[in-house]
Amino acid sequence: MIELQNLGLAYRKAKVDLYYSSHASLDAIANYEESLHENLSALLEKINGEDESWVSEASFIGTWTLASKSVDMDGWRRRRKESGNSLIFSSPTDEWEYACKALAENGNSEKPKAEFRVMAKCSLDFHVLSTLWMLEVGYLFDAKLTDCSYGNRLRRTKDGKRINPLSLGSFQPYLKPFRDWRDNGIVAMRTALNADKKIVALTADVSSFYHELNPGFMLASVFVNEVLGLELTEDQAKLNRLFIRAIQAWAAATPLKKGLPVGLPASAVVANIALVELDRCIEQQVAPIYYGRYVDDILLVMENGADFGSTVQLWEWLFARAGGKLNWVDSEKKQQICFKPDYLGQGESKIHFANGKNKVFILAGEPGKTLVDAIVHQIHERASEWRAMPRLPRSAEHVGTDLLAATQSDGETADSLRKADVLTMRRAGFSIKLRDFEAYERDLLPEAWAKHRQAFFRAFIQHVLVLPQFFDLAIYLPRVIRLATACEDFADLRRIIDTLEKLCKQVNDQCEVVVKAWPEGEEKPNATAMISRWQEQLFSSVRESITAAFPPRLSKAGKQAWKVHMEDCHPTVDLETILAWPLSAKDFQTQQARLFSFDLAHMPFRFIGLPKEMVAQRGIPAKKTVANCTEVTQLLPDNVTTGTQSLAKWLGFRSLPHGLMFATRPFNLPELFVLNKDAYAETERAAMQKVVLAVRGFELNEKAPCFDKHGVLQIPDGIISRKYGVAVSSWQTHMGSWMASVTRKPDPDEDRYARLCRLLDGVIAQPRDSRYLILPELALPAHWFIRIARKLQGRGISLITGIEYLHVSKARVRNQVWAALSHNGLGFPSLMIYQQDKQRPALHEEQELQRLAGLEMKPSKVWKTPPIIQHGDLRFAMLICSELTNISYRAALRGKVDVLFVPEWNPDTETFIALVESAALDIHAYIIQCNDRQYGDSRIRAPFKDSWKRDVLRVKGGVTDYCVIGEIYVQSLRQFQSSHRSPDKPFKPVPDGFNDAMDYNRKVLPTEDEE
Repeated sequence: MIELQNLGLAYRKAKVDLYYSSHASLDAIANYEESLHENLSALLEKINGEDESWVSEASFIGTWTLASKSVDMDGWRRRRKESGNSLIFSSPTDEWEYACKALAENGNSEKPKAEFRVMAKCSLDFHVLSTLWMLEVGYLFDAKLTDCSYGNRLRRTKDGKRINPLSLGSFQPYLKPFRDWRDNGIVAMRTALNADKKIVALTADVSSFYHELNPGFMLASVFVNEVLGLELTEDQAKLNRLFIRAIQAWAAATPLKKGLPVGLPASAVVANIALVELDRCIEQQVAPIYYGRYVDDILLVMENGADFGSTVQLWEWLFARAGGKLNWVDSEKKQQICFKPDYLGQGESKIHFANGKNKVFILAGEPGKTLVDAIVHQIHERASEWRAMPRLPRSAEHVGTDLLAATQSDGETADSLRKADVLTMRRAGFSIKLRDFEAYERDLLPEAWAKHRQAFFRAFIQHVLVLPQFFDLAIYLPRVIRLATACEDFADLRRIIDTLEKLCKQVNDQCEVVVKAWPEGEEKPNATAMISRWQEQLFSSVRESITAAFPPRLSKAGKQAWKVHMEDCHPTVDLETILAWPLSAKDFQTQQARLFSFDLAHMPFRFIGLPKEMVAQRGIPAKKTVANCTEVTQLLPDNVTTGTQSLAKWLGFRSLPHGLMFATRPFNLPELFVLNKDAYAETERAAMQKVVLAVRGFELNEKAPCFDKHGVLQIPDGIISRKYGVAVSSWQTHMGSWMASVTRKPDPDEDRYARLCRLLDGVIAQPRDSRYLILPELALPAHWFIRIARKLQGRGISLITGIEYLHVSKARVRNQVWAALSHNGLGFPSLMIYQQDKQRPALHEEQELQRLAGLEMKPSKVWKTPPIIQHGDLRFAMLICSELTNISYRAALRGKVDVLFVPEWNPDTETFIALVESAALDIHAYIIQCNDRQYGDSRIRAPFKDSWKRDVLRVKGGVTDYCVIGEIYVQSLRQFQSSHRSPDKPFKPVPDGFNDAMDYNRKVLPTEDEE
């Protein structure tokens, strides 16, 4: 019997799956969750009852909608070629109108074909049932797939036996499996070519896979018991039956009368298991060098022993080994390949590999290696684009040019063996540009970059909200709507809505409507009805996007813009119906607060709990608007509720908010360690374990960061190296920015964020790997820190930087250095954030804080001796600027650290020259000093014997920001220090008393005497 907590966990996962899927209705999720206990109790009664007819009811299965796929302009291209027309239009709108007019004038009845795809719009009950099926039954089917199946695999517990019930979301993150699928194939090809083998590589994918698959085979005992070898219990068989019959009922209610619901996450498990025999056949009968399948995309690498001379010859060689499961659809034309295992039945499912998409590569010798190298190069180029920091053109005038280049690209770039098509390239190019604008929206005030943003919206309307381009890029529309709404660009928002209305009319008047996988022989779809359904989905998405991103507090200009462009100037009657218009700004704010409570708004709910200096407060409504869960202890297990209760207390909540219990974007590990100020203490380990298990679904182990018995913060990193690359920045924070930080005014340096992104891009793109990047004192606003740190983490770089003053109560500020340190002790790459206070202000700093704003600097944590961090195999400490002048601090570090990091904002470089040079010798460690570029003298100083080696690097001056990388040889330093009597080289002898002070944990096997 299924219990209520089973459904509670299923809903928790289903909500996350649905939130990240296409065309999810945020209002539907919020409505369901408002009465969650009642809804799940009613569903539980149905599942455990004897009557099973409810799975076919329309109220349960939901309905369907349409999503735009593409506009086929082949008729115009043929006409243009025949007439020799070589006109080139700068405006896509003009070109579309000219093409449609030319086709009509020449009596050509072939209109442009607007193709749509049927998408599921299932009820929340259906989503919960399907996720429950994955938890209780689907994981058994998934387990029968081998490692050759990479895509849409369920997220499992450590032993691999079950789905992890507490993790949020049902599936493994898609990016790593995709990269593994692609990269493992490339490695296999390289290895074979390096061994002087001739190889053949085949890529193929299934046409209309979801739409042509009948899930009935999942109920057949022949398939379940014999093919897969599964024995389902009576309860599991019932749940399997309910789920499959619900899918069949949904399919019967669509115009296609077949297929899997695209948009129902569990469909992916059914689709995967449908190809299980294909995997077995190729792995066992073909025995390839490599075979990998990412959902319906196949990559096969074999030795070319048969010396294939054509694609047909290769396929027929495979047919001979497939036991009748693979063959031509039409043996005469030989254009399509079908996969027909017995369990899929005769004609019920069509798994066809379209020949136009199949590619065969014959590779051998140096030319083969060159082709593979070219593919790898393009992969790295694309990866570099995604790794890069956000960057906008220096001038707003160039935004349109930039966007045009991204959206109109018609060149092909190979990022897999099957070259990326034009559509893939166009989407990737636009997505990168949009990501950059979204980063600016998160990190800067809207007025700081208004010209760039307005130029972007103009270019978006001119080059994307036009046919045929819009059909290719429609998936990005909600993100653009959110960007405009969050930044109060209501004039541009109105123009986008009006342009969308015109575009829908163009599709209706000028296009022939085509629905993908429409049954052959059936009457053509009713164009008006189809477009109406698509338009309803399109504009409901627009309205929800506006709601999700609507600012809780509008500026004076924003209120006026909303009134002029959105309230007093209504859309047309049709749009009033679709958008439920008109709504006042207050109505939208109320709805935004509601979505925010359920963690469905543009701004994640968790941001309400993070320190205010770490998160821009735009988009976060008042705490009093937060909705709390009731009867939650009946819906979720104790380990979830108790852990979330502890987290709620950290955040100051007396009850359990929906946004914590059923989060779509939960707190990540670094944020949890920031929230709990004592997280690294041994006494807090049990509390942290409970919270992490409840929020993230895994257990912290003994390798979690913590203070050891000597007070050293241990952060395991797993990488042991004899040397470390350190990027020392030459970065300037203008005095105006410092004063703005002190007085809590907007930053006058409009170019600061762009300068920082250019600096960090230089670090990320360096061919020599850096393990650490250090920035000066007071270098970054706190709310930029985590995103920058995560970017650098992707390149294995840990960030150490001074943070702008943190304002606390009673006219006090804090001056801190933050370190984002890579951590792999939990079995996956993570990031730990360590914060350390400057204990006392410098004399001039104290005076200026008081003069400008009447502020006093006080630390949040007081320490007598500098804290020590063991990051992997590197032991270091940090002092902020004037703290280096404290002789007791330097004395306490003697023999205890390999490196001392010193971020500074210091004009007195002459004094610090002596201090740094002395500290390198008396602490006998590497001293890494990073000063503001205005004053310079950033350096890495080492206690080498040869004086010319002591400055590993030293930089000063310049009018642009830059970084210089130096290498520190930690293992060599420790070996030198571990001798009772110092060797002759390479360092200066340790100072008197050093051996007594040296920490035992730093000692290693001494170097051998060269003589």
